[in-house]
Amino acid sequence: MRTVKETTKTETKEVKVELKEAFVLWKKKSSKGADYLNGFFTNENGDKVYLTGFFNTNKKNPKEPDIRVVTSVNEGEESIEVASLWESVSETKGTRYLTGSTNDKEKLVAFYGEENQEARPYIRAYYKENK
Repeated sequence: MRTVKETTKTETKEVKVELKEAFVLWKKKSSKGADYLNGFFTNENGDKVYLTGFFNTNKKNPKEPDIRVVTSVNEGEESIEVASLWESVSETKGTRYLTGSTNDKEKLVAFYGEENQEARPYIRAYYKENK
């Protein structure tokens, strides 16, 4: 659970937000030295669905996502884009984080971990669970 400050013209109040983990991604290097992401999410049946994330290294427009996340597939199968993420920086602390959405239009927020700690995910993405 995270606490978020919600501000209106007349008051500021704290709101508790329930976030559910959407997916996790680890940073990897390809055999050619390019960075990419590898991870998974757990579907409704409890099965792991494997993911691959690609950094947009040739971004020409701010509307293009910084990271695209697709399903990992076997050779000859077509992958499905599951999420798009844009990097942001918090105004108060200057902390980098990601916002985006799934292909089902669920809003995502994602946080970076330590880049050099392979045991922990590099990115953890969350969504607000609808109740």
